[in-house]
Amino acid sequence: MSAFQTHYQHALVTAILPRQSLGRVLSEVLASGATQAMGVSARGALLQQKWYESLLPAIAPEQEMLHFLVPESEVDVLMEQIVMVGKLRLFGAGAIYAVPCEELTCSADFPLWMPGHYRFQSESFDIKFKTGLLALVHITDRAAAAPIAQAALKAGAGGATITYVRGYGLRDRLGLLRITKSHDKELITVVVDEYDRDAVFEAMAVAGRVDQPGRGLIYQLPISKGLTNLASVFQPSKHSASIQQMVRAIDEMQGGTDWRANPLLMHDPKARDFGGQRPNTSRDLKMLNILSRRKDSEMLVKFLFDYGIGGASVSNWRFTDANCEQTHGGLRLNREFGSISLILAPHEVAPLTEALQQKILENEIPETCLLTHSIPFARTFANLNE
Repeated sequence: MSAFQTHYQHALVTAILPRQSLGRVLSEVLASGATQAMGVSARGALLQQKWYESLLPAIAPEQEMLHFLVPESEVDVLMEQIVMVGKLRLFGAGAIYAVPCEELTCSADFPLWMPGHYRFQSESFDIKFKTGLLALVHITDRAAAAPIAQAALKAGAGGATITYVRGYGLRDRLGLLRITKSHDKELITVVVDEYDRDAVFEAMAVAGRVDQPGRGLIYQLPISKGLTNLASVFQPSKHSASIQQMVRAIDEMQGGTDWRANPLLMHDPKARDFGGQRPNTSRDLKMLNILSRRKDSEMLVKFLFDYGIGGASVSNWRFTDANCEQTHGGLRLNREFGSISLILAPHEVAPLTEALQQKILENEIPETCLLTHSIPFARTFANLNE
């Protein structure tokens, strides 16, 4: 097992796609020289506006989330190709966004995407990626995601994506009582404009009751650029355009979202006065993601709790690299990776990262990667800054 190498100027690019377009997008990206892609199954959420629709099962379109660890110099061209192949400029076709990595530390055998390997040539498709976006992420108990997603959509979010994760924390400190609480969790992700951030964040936090013990966590994740065309409203009848499409079109014509605030109102309910001095809010945090083979992730989770962390979530990702084996029918044989995510105070990151590297080297755990992101704001029962 070789030593770790630290890299900078990388980003985690995430594409949210309808399941039927996954194969086409993945094949095109890998054929253009991408080193790896990491996928996870997901489902969408649609707002049902009629009173009688609430009596029917929630509509949850099948989705896929693709993650790419990419040098910043190749983020734009990768995103352009995915937009073109996946037709993401069409309403309801999906979303794509890039989250900057503050630091990326990988073992030498991790198939990291190095600059200069991507061969796709942009043809100036005039794709305008939007800035001023944030991802709002809520971790909650399994089967509790639907009302939170509905609250986000009603507050102005343009689509929601839900994936399964395993949660570690409170349950693992309950002793014999841990049988009363499951590891199974759900993770809801919505991408919003800065203008909608506060209203959507507050709606999700209230619906998820994060002020109560054991009710989960919600946090903000900054996005450097993105494009979102996820559907948010179920429309059984055909209309020329939805309200969501019209609002987006006006945003583009006005060059921003300032037009939405009515200057005649004494108080704009979406004004940026959210996030007062609540005792359970935390600011300026860091997220640490640990990528490793799935069979090794359980050992790393145990080490994290022995180390003393407060909580973590684990997601199973299908890891596809450019040189993976294929069946005679052309299907790629993916490997299973685990993605361990935890949120820390800034001063906790360096010592934990050093301890993790030592543990990984001692146990000769291959193909491991540690990456950090900025978390400007989070809310849960406890204050994470302490």
